Amino acid sequence: MPLSDRSPSLWPALMGLVLLVAVPARGQERTVTLDEAVRLALENHPEVRSAQAEVAAADARLSEASLLLRNNPELEAALGPRQRGGTSTLEYGVSLTQPVEIGGQRGARRDEAQALRSATEARLELRRVQLAAEVREAFGRGLATAEQVKLAAEAAELAGQALQAAEERYRTGDASLIEVNTARVELGRARRERLAAQNRHGVATGALKLLLALEAGEPLTVQGTLEPTEARPTAEVQTWLSRARSNRADLLVAREELRAAEAAQRLAGREVIPTPRLGASYNREEDAHIVQGTLGLSLPLFNRNQAERGATRARVTQAQLALEALERRVTQEVQLAAARYRVAREAWEAFTGGVLQAARENAELATEGYRAGQLDFLQLLLIRREALEARRGYIEALEELNAAEAELERVVGGGLPTSAGKGVEP
Repeated sequence: MPLSDRSPSLWPALMGLVLLVAVPARGQERTVTLDEAVRLALENHPEVRSAQAEVAAADARLSEASLLLRNNPELEAALGPRQRGGTSTLEYGVSLTQPVEIGGQRGARRDEAQALRSATEARLELRRVQLAAEVREAFGRGLATAEQVKLAAEAAELAGQALQAAEERYRTGDASLIEVNTARVELGRARRERLAAQNRHGVATGALKLLLALEAGEPLTVQGTLEPTEARPTAEVQTWLSRARSNRADLLVAREELRAAEAAQRLAGREVIPTPRLGASYNREEDAHIVQGTLGLSLPLFNRNQAERGATRARVTQAQLALEALERRVTQEVQLAAARYRVAREAWEAFTGGVLQAARENAELATEGYRAGQLDFLQLLLIRREALEARRGYIEALEELNAAEAELERVVGGGLPTSAGKGVEP
């Protein structure tokens, strides 16, 4: 049967099939919790993987520094004719030598490589702690902007209801055209704020996907809450300072780099000690076979490794100064982060005790009161805006508290003392 003779009812089904084949299916949306987000970041972030490769390279350098004999043996051969009395004979000789370090160079070199390997591993841990804190802050921002989108949508809905109420009262002669126009302006403002909130949420989600090493076009939804739990960080500044001094990976990096510099200085001093070259030689002269043991020494008369010794002394001084500066910076960072967390917690606590519930009830009562003619439109706007600002302020306070905790966790070194006596490890 020709296609044109088929029932017209088949056309929608055929068109739907064509569209299903032609349009690629949208990727399945991924929903992540905070723990899953941290895990994904630590597994996939390129900086973490690069730091892991650095640890592997440091392992290889440590293996080389631990070799019992660092230098390879040297093999020499000599071959040539020997002329005597008009006759010629072929003479040859072979020698094998092996440099052997006897001044403790191997131990100093191994100590330096071990310290550098520990510093590299500490850098990996430092990046992991920093990344966990960054993910936590970005995740909290994603949750906060999602709540702001909901709040903005609710505000737009309330503005629409207010416009409807103003138009109803205008038709009955209980409201002026000014009130209706003001309500329209308020609705436009609310819709603009909703679009701005959606844009902020998109930016926050994009930043989180970048930390998780996800594709830019992959849909992502954050799942969780910013509401504080009972086990919040509750410790004095000195407790956090003590924890930072023992936990901070960058402090460990600085200490290990100082240890490596000191080992390099020892190595530079011991390189002056001559490295003997032990060996054996075999020579054939005429009909004689000559076997000899050999011993060679380089005499440090002119070059006594002055440049390297001076450079390593400067390296030790630099490492000491860097460690001292970092210790002072850690103290300042912890004090500032503790102050920020204290202020953020007080700001959040200001919204407790039924403040939000009262603001929400006021907004509902104001709308009913306006419909009943008990309030004018200006009063309605003021009450609604105060209620929305209170809820928006609460969301911002939660976001700041989450960011302050993430910063405090970073400067402390990956774990916070809490009221439950446990640290939150990344």
